[in-house]
Amino acid sequence: MSNMAKLIIGMTVAFCIALFSCKQNNLDPQTTSNGSTSSNTSATTADIRDSLWLYMQDVYLWYDKLPTTFNPRSYADPESEMDALRTYQTLDRWSFVEKASTFNSYFSDGETQDFGFWIKYDANNDLRVRYVYAQSPAGKAGVERGWKLTTLNGQSVKSMTDDAIVSAFYDATSTTFGFEKSDGTTSTVALTAATYTMNTVLFNKTYDVAGRKVGYFVFNSFTGTPSQNELKAVLSNFESAGVNELIVDLRYNGGGDVETQIMLANALAPTSVTKSSVMFSYLHNTKLSQWNETIRFSKTGALNLSRIFFITSSASASASELLINNLKPYLDVKTIGSTTHGKPVGMYGFEVMDYVIAPIAFKTVNAQNVGDYYTGLAVDAAVSDGLSKNWGDTQENCLAATLNYIQTGSFTVASNARLSAEQVTMNQTLDKKMVKNTVVRR
Repeated sequence: MSNMAKLIIGMTVAFCIALFSCKQNNLDPQTTSNGSTSSNTSATTADIRDSLWLYMQDVYLWYDKLPTTFNPRSYADPESEMDALRTYQTLDRWSFVEKASTFNSYFSDGETQDFGFWIKYDANNDLRVRYVYAQSPAGKAGVERGWKLTTLNGQSVKSMTDDAIVSAFYDATSTTFGFEKSDGTTSTVALTAATYTMNTVLFNKTYDVAGRKVGYFVFNSFTGTPSQNELKAVLSNFESAGVNELIVDLRYNGGGDVETQIMLANALAPTSVTKSSVMFSYLHNTKLSQWNETIRFSKTGALNLSRIFFITSSASASASELLINNLKPYLDVKTIGSTTHGKPVGMYGFEVMDYVIAPIAFKTVNAQNVGDYYTGLAVDAAVSDGLSKNWGDTQENCLAATLNYIQTGSFTVASNARLSAEQVTMNQTLDKKMVKNTVVRR
C-alpha cells in the first residue's frame, strides 16, 4: 500500500508484505558463532520482543483487545510472546513471528524443506498420502496420492501414538516409510528431508461431459510468481481446448499470495466484469482506516464462464476462501467437499532485523460486503475426500460428484463414510502441519 510508511513510528522496517496463511512454524533456535545453541537471550531477541509489542498495539486488527500493561521481556522469545498475545482475541489462530531466513526462502522461491508428501486419515482409520510434490524426495521416489502409509521406521502406524506419528513424519530429517500401493503391492521408501521447489499445480486435465468441455486442476498453494506462471500455462491450455466448465480443486490449499489470488480471480471472472467491478476490499482497525482499499477486477484471458466449481475441505483457507468469496457476486459458484477453514483476515509481515512479525491486520469483504466467515464457507454438496484415488480419477468422490452435476444438473452423492471425532481432530493437526505461509511483497 502506498501509505504503508505511515505506520512506522520509531522503528525501521526493511519491507512490508501482504499475506494470507495458516501455518504455525517452529522457528530456528538462536545459535552462537560455533553453531551451538545459545542459552542466553540476545539483544536482538529482546529488541524483537519490544518491536512485536509495538506493532501489535498499532497494526493488530483487534488492538483494542490487548491489555493496557504488558511486559514483552517477560517472555523467553518472540514466539512465546506472540502465543500469549493471541490469547486476548479468541478468533486469532494465525498471527505469527518467525525467522526471516525461513520466511523469505519459502516465499521468494516457492521452496521448502521436508519429505514432500502429506498424509490424512480416512474413515477406515488408514493414513493415506493426500498429495506429493513432484521435485521433492517423495516425488522423486515415486510416492503417489492414495497410497496407504503402513509403517514408520519399521513400526506399524496402528501401534503408534499420534504424537509419535507427527514426530516421525514432520519433525524428523530422515524416516523409512512403508506403503501399500493402490494395487495392493507394498513399497518401503527411505527418505531424507531436502530443499526443493514446489509445483503448486499438482494436476490438470480436460474431460468431455454431456457435450461440455470440462477443465480440472488441483491448485495447492498461492506462492507468488512460481504459482502465477504455472496457472497461466494451465489456463492457456484450457482456453486452447475450448473449456467452458471449470473445476478448481482447492481441498488442500491453505492460502498464500494475495497478488496470485488477484491474478487468478481476474482470469476466472466472466467477461461481464468491468474495471469498476469490485473484487474485494481491505478493512483495517480504526487507527488505520486510511489504509482501507478496494481492489477492482481487470479481466484477463479468454475464459468466459457462467459458473465455476470449487472442491474444498477444512484445509482450504485464506486466499483460497478469498477467491471463492470474491467470485460469488459474479458467477454461479458451486462448492463440493467440506466446509473450509474460516480465515477472512490477513496479515502484513514486517521484517525487523532477522525476524518477520506478522500480526493479523485486516479483514476482507467481497462486492456484496460479505466476509467474517470465521466458521468457514459451507459447501453445496458434502462429499468425503476420496483419499484412495489418485488425482484425476473420475471415481474419486469429489470429482465424481462434480462431473455428475455437470451431466445431470444435480448432486447425487453416494453414502459418505463418516470420520470419527478422533480422526477429525487428528486430521486438523495434520492440516496445521501441512499448511505453509506464502506471501506477496508490496
